[in-house]
Amino acid sequence: MSGFDANAVLAGLKPFQRDAVHHVFERFYGDDASSGRFLVADETGLGKSVVARGVVARAVEHLQIVDEVKRIDVVYMCSNADLARQNLARLNVTGADAAPLTTRLSLLALEVPRLRAEEGSTEKKVNLVSFTPATSGFSVGGEPAGNARERALIAILLRELLTLNDDEWQATLRLFKRRVSSVERFHWRILDVAREMGQRDGSDRPEPDLETLEGFRDALGHEALHEFRSVLALVTADGAGDRDFESVWNRTGALLGRMRRALAKASLQALEPDLVILDEFQRFRELLDAPETSEAAELAHDLFSFPGVRVLLLSATPYKPFTQAGEAENHHRDFMQTIDFLANRDPAITERVTRAMAEYRACLVSGEDAAAAAKVVRDALLPVMSRSERPNVAGGFTPRMLSSPAPTTDDVLDFVALREFGDEVGAPIDLEYWKSIPYFANFMDGYKPGERARERFGTPEGARAHELLGRSRSLDRSDLDARREIDFGNGYLRTIAADTLGSGWSDLLWVPPSMPYLEPGGAYRAVHDVTKRVVFSAWSGVPTAVASLLSYEAERRASGAATRGTNTDVMRLNYSLEQGRVGSLSTLALFFPHPALAEAGDPLAIARSISAEAGVEAGRAEALVARRLDGSAEAGQPWEAFFARGTGLNEDFVGLVGDAIGGPSEDDEDETEASSGLVRFIEAAIDRMDSADPAQAHPELARFAMHAPGIIAYRAVSRIAPDTIAPATRWTAAFRIANGLRSLFNRAEVNAVLDARYSDLPYWSAVLHYCADGNLQAVLDEYLFQLASDLGTAELTAERLLDLAQHAASVLSLRTVNYVGHDTDVDRTQIRLRSRFSLRYGGRTGTAAGDEQRQADVRAAFNSPFAPFVLVSTSVGQEGIDFHWWSHAVVHWNLPSNPVDFEQREGRVNRFGGHAIRRNVAAAHWADVVASNDPNPWRAAFEAATESSVHIDYGHFAPWWVYPGPASIQRIVMEHPLSKDRLRYEHLRDSLALYRLTLGQPRQEDMVELMKQRGVDGAVVAPIDLRPPTSQGPTEPKG
Repeated sequence: MSGFDANAVLAGLKPFQRDAVHHVFERFYGDDASSGRFLVADETGLGKSVVARGVVARAVEHLQIVDEVKRIDVVYMCSNADLARQNLARLNVTGADAAPLTTRLSLLALEVPRLRAEEGSTEKKVNLVSFTPATSGFSVGGEPAGNARERALIAILLRELLTLNDDEWQATLRLFKRRVSSVERFHWRILDVAREMGQRDGSDRPEPDLETLEGFRDALGHEALHEFRSVLALVTADGAGDRDFESVWNRTGALLGRMRRALAKASLQALEPDLVILDEFQRFRELLDAPETSEAAELAHDLFSFPGVRVLLLSATPYKPFTQAGEAENHHRDFMQTIDFLANRDPAITERVTRAMAEYRACLVSGEDAAAAAKVVRDALLPVMSRSERPNVAGGFTPRMLSSPAPTTDDVLDFVALREFGDEVGAPIDLEYWKSIPYFANFMDGYKPGERARERFGTPEGARAHELLGRSRSLDRSDLDARREIDFGNGYLRTIAADTLGSGWSDLLWVPPSMPYLEPGGAYRAVHDVTKRVVFSAWSGVPTAVASLLSYEAERRASGAATRGTNTDVMRLNYSLEQGRVGSLSTLALFFPHPALAEAGDPLAIARSISAEAGVEAGRAEALVARRLDGSAEAGQPWEAFFARGTGLNEDFVGLVGDAIGGPSEDDEDETEASSGLVRFIEAAIDRMDSADPAQAHPELARFAMHAPGIIAYRAVSRIAPDTIAPATRWTAAFRIANGLRSLFNRAEVNAVLDARYSDLPYWSAVLHYCADGNLQAVLDEYLFQLASDLGTAELTAERLLDLAQHAASVLSLRTVNYVGHDTDVDRTQIRLRSRFSLRYGGRTGTAAGDEQRQADVRAAFNSPFAPFVLVSTSVGQEGIDFHWWSHAVVHWNLPSNPVDFEQREGRVNRFGGHAIRRNVAAAHWADVVASNDPNPWRAAFEAATESSVHIDYGHFAPWWVYPGPASIQRIVMEHPLSKDRLRYEHLRDSLALYRLTLGQPRQEDMVELMKQRGVDGAVVAPIDLRPPTSQGPTEPKG
């Protein structure tokens, strides 16, 4: 990787992040380098992965001139695949391909050859390899024999090491097939692995990588190889029968476990790690333990102890977060174990930290001035860790107590029935079940009462339990099928539904823009301060129940409001041929990017031309555009005037459409149309462009120029695209997004919403009116700005622009999710509920590849202005995940047990360039946008914010992390009548102000209470300042 320069990456970091990068680099490679391990513990939402990106860049720049390093391997480990998917792009500083593992660490051996530089290459190859310990099998636990792919690879290696003959090979296949149904099927697995190893002739004898083969042999040892040979001898001996085979079956299983561990060790040795990044490592902190404590720790020790490796830990809460009374020394012990790891087991460092922390505690408890003691702690900790925190902003958080209504008689009867049912099956159902999970009878799978119901229903002893469950409140499938209104069955759900659906959200297709160019109309006139909701609950049954029931009601309201018969399937936005002929081009006109009309109908340009102080009234703007588009002749239909106007592009639109419609669409019907009828429509449009009078006009042409989704998409793409990107590429990207918008407006529930609101208009006109009312141009401009900003300093190339457009189209085309509840009948029959308005993030399954991809899709859709509008999750495993692009409201369905979990939840939306930040920047700098000539309004707004006086108070954290204004992080706490919820919240709120003072201290809760009693104020007591030193420029590193 000759000539790599880290400065391009560092230029995209904020000063406090560059300070952290410089400090880490000095601790890793500078004159003060020591343990080679460091923790960045920045507050939630401040971009620890961005700091890691800077560290990767500096490390790559340095290692390329270190002769001993032949290639550069960066290993990224995190708790789940979705977090890996989110952050890998940020860490990929060179543009080289990342190499995510398939399933298990032992299978890394299949990846080793492609990690090496190509033969004859003069550049050092940079590899970025990702692990998720739970699913990549960093621990080779589970079944000792492992999975079939592992056993297939081991069999191939053993065949080579032991030179197995045909009989021994067949015996190996029989022994290694384990749960695979037949030897033949297991042999297919062998062939699959052989192909992965480069075998192209269909043979099952690939040539294993020599380094992997030798590493496996050395790690396994001659004794194990000899033992396996003796096992084969027993099975292949003359006269050996089934009894002899069975006698070695279990013996082989244990031996396979040893072989898997050896293969994992060989894989790690072949990896040659230079930098290991452990993101939110507290989720798998057992890997930091001493190697003798567990198999996982032993493998991790091999990784962390590789010659020359550096280990970077990332976590805002790098230890058990908050010790409550009765939890003894857990927090303190975890903290000191982390320090011990960071010190690379150097007792001098840990003893220094222990003494400093004790002195600081004594000062806090006694009420003495703790400033000097805090300085001692800083000096002790800064060599191994740093932490930056955002400054407090007045009004930065807005707490809201959402009180649910008093329980109804039916609510109380439901609880009584559930309690009696729980007692009957021996699985008590206490108040928290009923209080938290709507329709618990239908969503109790995964809980003991649900398991007991499945065991007993249909048996004589289960009759009473079935009768009692039948008395509880449950969903009626006939009501759901008929789309009848149902009671929400839960006070919290009634309250959150009133807060969202009751405020008109069921009629919204997107969140209103932060910077509207036009006055909102229609459904958007009545809604205010809309931001998506992230709902966190401690109960795993809540996400499915809440997401499915909210979505059911949203869809019911939308479909119930429509007058039937106005919009039929024939009128949907399809490219359907009529008896083989192209009919009206109104649908194509809606979604066709027309550069010339895009320039004429730009609402932002209109606002600038009249120096608008706020959003322009749509009718006034359309009149201004109509004057620009006035012609000498009037067309009979608006699409005739649309396609009579030249686009300004001399392109093969049929070819461009073929490139553009590679994205997903809503259903197979759309796919078929996209590949057949659309081309005919494009050809008809081209014919009209070539033959029609370009001076034609139409009263609706101005509305198309301003509000047609295809034209809107073209303007949005043009705002972010650099001049180096060809117009044809911009058109292709815009049409790709427009095709996603077509999927949106083609949905039956969206048809119903528009039908109800614009019942006297043809559907194409209803789409235009809705786009005008909802400021779709401003919405899409904001969305593409966010997507482009997520690239960091990476140049927006043509390829990246098309990928960005594909991402947006995929979000718009997200398929409806079906969640499952269960009826109260004996069979516990499935009840399927369609969900789109609200979705679950995460779930009880969580590790399958499909589940991981689904989580990524859900996160991408939530981080857009489009549905879902409510995301429901548990707090488990969500550290580091971004939910902030269109949300600054966290709903605490249940209060967490400690203030750190409280902060972690809210950290999901209190992040870089989040929704609240953009709303405040837009409110403060609309006039600057209007006065600017920058085609990208958001770039103009943030440049003005960067130059504002706000920096005097908030430094480099403004404007991207903190910016004062009307929007704030909404802390919404659900409160049940007559409960202790409010008191618990007030206790957490007060503790939140003091807990940071108790970093690393034993018995934190007791310490916080003692400081409260002594009147200690967290705002005035000297905290432990772990900010990294201000960087003074680059330092020559040591080798």
